[in-house]
Amino acid sequence: VGAAACDATYDDNDLELLTHYRAKNLCSCLFVMERDKKWCAAYTLQDPNLATYTIDWDRREVRTQAMMFWGAKARFVDEHFGCEIVE
Repeated sequence: VGAAACDATYDDNDLELLTHYRAKNLCSCLFVMERDKKWCAAYTLQDPNLATYTIDWDRREVRTQAMMFWGAKARFVDEHFGCEIVE
């Protein structure tokens, strides 16, 4: 679990990093810390706020997107591993 994340490179792309950061941390906030959506949205907010998100509550996944091109997806694995970036 998480091996792909160890090999991730961002090529100095702040928008790619921003979407991955928000997907992973929003997923962790919601499904590991079990905080509510409003609190987690504020907790993971960046400035400027460029990453939008969608939450799939049934699959325990979070997708983020910035500028209609960069995006990421994180999913909850379990209580031990937490969330991982899968896209």
